[in-house]
Amino acid sequence: MNISRLRIVYVVSLVVLGVLVVLTVLRPMITGGEYSEVQREQLLQTEEEWIIQFDIINHEGEDRNYAINVSVDGRPSTLTVSIPDERAFTYIKHIRQDMLANGVASFAIYKVSEDTSFEQVIYHLK
Repeated sequence: MNISRLRIVYVVSLVVLGVLVVLTVLRPMITGGEYSEVQREQLLQTEEEWIIQFDIINHEGEDRNYAINVSVDGRPSTLTVSIPDERAFTYIKHIRQDMLANGVASFAIYKVSEDTSFEQVIYHLK
């Protein structure tokens, strides 16, 4: 009788494991959701400049406008871009080393309709 109980426990544990594996794979595809994200952030240094690059990806279900607020040593600039649904925009910023004083570069990415950024990063380049 102990062997049959062990077999039942073994089979039940295999079924539970299978269900967990299937949910792990299928759940992200089912829930999908609407969101924006930043990927492939890169910081490159050459002899003359720093190059900062990242992708903004729109998974919102509709075309969306984004604002990229940049501040390099306290000098602000803003770029607004429109990204179609399920598309990406690659942002590239070149910062010459001879133009840096403090060496602080900050980036904040916003959906134009929202006040809070969904991505923020600060680089200390010197």
